[in-house]
Amino acid sequence: MSVPSPFSSALAALAESQYEGAEAFLTACSTLRILLLGATDAKRRSVRRTNPRIASVIGVAGIEEAMLSLGFREEGERITLDDSVDRFAGVALLDSAAGGVRRHGLAPIQRTSDTKGWSAELHAPCVLDANPKFKGAVLDLRPRDGAPSGVLAFHNSPFSNWWPCGASIEFCHLGVSLRFATSEAILMAFKQHLLAPMAGVAPHASLAAALGTHAAIHSPAESKEVAARATRRASDYTWWAHHGVHVLVGAAVCLLKFSQDVGLRRLLLRTQGVLIVEAAPHDGAWGVAMNTSQALRAVDELPRRFGPRSEAQDPVQFDVGANRIIRPSCEANALGKALMVARDALLAGADAPASMELRDAVALAARQMRLDELPVDWECAERKLADALTASV
Repeated sequence: MSVPSPFSSALAALAESQYEGAEAFLTACSTLRILLLGATDAKRRSVRRTNPRIASVIGVAGIEEAMLSLGFREEGERITLDDSVDRFAGVALLDSAAGGVRRHGLAPIQRTSDTKGWSAELHAPCVLDANPKFKGAVLDLRPRDGAPSGVLAFHNSPFSNWWPCGASIEFCHLGVSLRFATSEAILMAFKQHLLAPMAGVAPHASLAAALGTHAAIHSPAESKEVAARATRRASDYTWWAHHGVHVLVGAAVCLLKFSQDVGLRRLLLRTQGVLIVEAAPHDGAWGVAMNTSQALRAVDELPRRFGPRSEAQDPVQFDVGANRIIRPSCEANALGKALMVARDALLAGADAPASMELRDAVALAARQMRLDELPVDWECAERKLADALTASV
């Protein structure tokens, strides 16, 4: 096995740092800058284009074009830095990128889901088998009796609702076209409109108004905070989770998100037959209240506890007067289930283009969830959504 060159490792670190934050990005830039200035042996200044992390930084950050324009040469699947390269111009390029990050933070566009970005790691056949660990998610493909062919435990990755969608998520609601930077913003609009009355807060006049508010918010953290304030931080353990409304809404949103981006669609379909769980250690409604390591240590229990047809470990106690769940319901891992429903719908030929009405996307998700036989109170879930999806005022 060949040992990666310092230059290759530094460029890989630059790719990795894009998903960790500005400080990591600046550190990687500094390391690569030092190597460029001190590089002497051309044989140790070569990178493999097929390395997923290299492909990530080359494709997403636009570094490949800059490298070639500076005099790097292509040798098959390798890009090599030789003596003819203006290394000082390369350093200037890095300094410019680092300066931009210091002034404005790490640009979200560096995390888009184009085919050369993050999801490129999952596009090649069997790449999940060869690379079981990747940014923000871990795949376990060990065969086991009576379980799916694998388990994907994710947190910060394109499967997350917080992942910035490069081309945005688009749909129509009551004839009005809307665009969102993340799926989190759509979910928070639903949550704000539906749960505000429970918290004794006047909701938006309509779901359309709530969607309009969150469409103008580009930060998922800000969307979450706006919805939390508007609902007085109402818990997810309400009828919202008890009747599976959040799974239904989540599945419709995931169907829109993964239908409209080629890279994301390929990424999700590549997990066919795999149990998907959100390894969010502090979220037992949308996630499984475990991190990725904890989830995979309990991998044999995951299908029973968090699969599409999982059963509650304890009887659910629902306080009608307080309108909340006293004991968590079987609807933990709501995002994982929503992703699996969206995946099944895509595999069945469903599509949710930008021109689709939101209520039609919800109907598609509901139909697929019935086919998947998820244990949800469908009549109540759809009734609670019907008025919001059709009311114009």
